[in-house]
Amino acid sequence: MSTLRLVLASASPRRRELMAEAGYVFEVVVPRDSVESVECGICSSGGPAALVMELAASKAFDVAAQMKQRGDLSDECLIIACDTVAECRGEILGKPRDEAHARAMLEVLRGSPHRVYSGLCLWQPLAPTEASRPDVRLATSELVMDDISDDQLDEYLLSGLWRGKAGAFGYQDRPGWLHLTSGSESNVVGLPMELLHEMLAARGLMASGS
Repeated sequence: MSTLRLVLASASPRRRELMAEAGYVFEVVVPRDSVESVECGICSSGGPAALVMELAASKAFDVAAQMKQRGDLSDECLIIACDTVAECRGEILGKPRDEAHARAMLEVLRGSPHRVYSGLCLWQPLAPTEASRPDVRLATSELVMDDISDDQLDEYLLSGLWRGKAGAFGYQDRPGWLHLTSGSESNVVGLPMELLHEMLAARGLMASGS
């Protein structure tokens, strides 16, 4: 059985909850704001898939640098980093800046099919050479949001639940508004657990409940 020390590179409480519920023992180091931020807009030439994979790796690199600087990076440290965006009609929807920005995102999403992309990076920086390369993979889910009314949209915005969420909406916030048509539900929440289980199992680490 692996004795890897898991380090979750994330400020997201939802990612922490998913890891804990799965039975993993881990610690948290939060990436700095400069790498946590995701710009919204039209997809670059690489598209949202390339974007989230690049940002996940950037988060892992940042956390490794923080740990190295304070002398806390050891051979058994395995950093787990994830980045998630929604994409609808060719537009990347990251985390909203404010309520007006959240409203604009939700107006794009309601009544529309869209996709959620997560880049997942596992990196053991001080592993032997052959195992020290970052392993970065992609999870994709497809959904459609109900054509919610203006009153429903207003009520959701007033709840404040849109804050810090890609696409300004959480899958778990209003059950029944979003319908998963393909892919992983946990990916939509913020961390593709099926993919994470697969990547950790390849390194000999299983959740306590497995």
